[in-house]
Amino acid sequence: MNRTQFLVISTVLLLLFALIYHVWADWGLITIHARQMPLGKVIASMERQGHVKIETDLSGDTPVTMDVVKVHINDALESLTANTDSRWRLLYFVAGDKATLKSGEDSWFGGQKPTDWKMVSFPLGNMVQLDPEDDADTASPDPRGDTWTPKTPGPAPVQTFFTEAAQATDAGFAFPSDWNPTVDSAPSAGVVQHVIPKLISAAHGHEDELFFVSQNRGGGGPRAAGDAEGGQGNFDPDLFAARVQDQINRLPPEERTEAQSNFDTEKAFRASLQNMTDDQRRAAWTTHMQDPAVQAAMANRMDGRDGQMNHDQRMQHYSNYVNRKMSITGKM
Repeated sequence: MNRTQFLVISTVLLLLFALIYHVWADWGLITIHARQMPLGKVIASMERQGHVKIETDLSGDTPVTMDVVKVHINDALESLTANTDSRWRLLYFVAGDKATLKSGEDSWFGGQKPTDWKMVSFPLGNMVQLDPEDDADTASPDPRGDTWTPKTPGPAPVQTFFTEAAQATDAGFAFPSDWNPTVDSAPSAGVVQHVIPKLISAAHGHEDELFFVSQNRGGGGPRAAGDAEGGQGNFDPDLFAARVQDQINRLPPEERTEAQSNFDTEKAFRASLQNMTDDQRRAAWTTHMQDPAVQAAMANRMDGRDGQMNHDQRMQHYSNYVNRKMSITGKM
């Protein structure tokens, strides 16, 4: 090989490496510059760039204005839902065979929720309290990266595992009510995206992983706890604590200390309620909610979402809040 051939081959290899690195570095990142763009086109672009599946019950003609550059799917969805007054969640549709799975999805996303299907989902959203002035990332983390360590021993019905996973992570599950095979043993601990397919395979089922963007029907706000399906009364506080701790563990080191301190303070307060009478507990809650630090933390979570809205949307959001408050207090 002479000098010229060596230089040509080296140049080609360097260019090839640069191309591969560029594709790898930007894989799954999403850039959207939308000005009153139809929702259907925005979602199609997000699916293509993020290599994900997204379903919605919003009209495909809904105008969307958003501007994100090379962000992960959770950040893009946070911006999308903030600007369409909607909410998003990770869902696994599961069934014993592919035909039933497709039929259930077609009905669900066609606006006719099948009566013979059930959903368990506890979409609490981002519960980490940080000061947005510190440039903290206020978006909910990608729930596919949530860690789940199953507590339920096997053998157990697969729906029991779905309920536990829905409480321990930000993933929800939809499945035929009468499909509940026994799984011989609990899956090994790991991230949702890896553990769930193994669980469903052990149950000899089929799954479809997707993000669902749905109408925000008011009440508790986007992705509020009160919107959860599957029985709030059965919620395990230990699973909730582990879920928030997982969010904290995934923060950058410079943000983790503040979040951990806030969480430890909240856990200590809730533990103090256990041996109180009902009257004492109500008084303690009132005092707690009047604490400036608690009010600031609640405001921080709202500010993080409102900051992704444009001016007109923020004004409309505030107007809706005032109208709801006046309606509740009977002053309208």
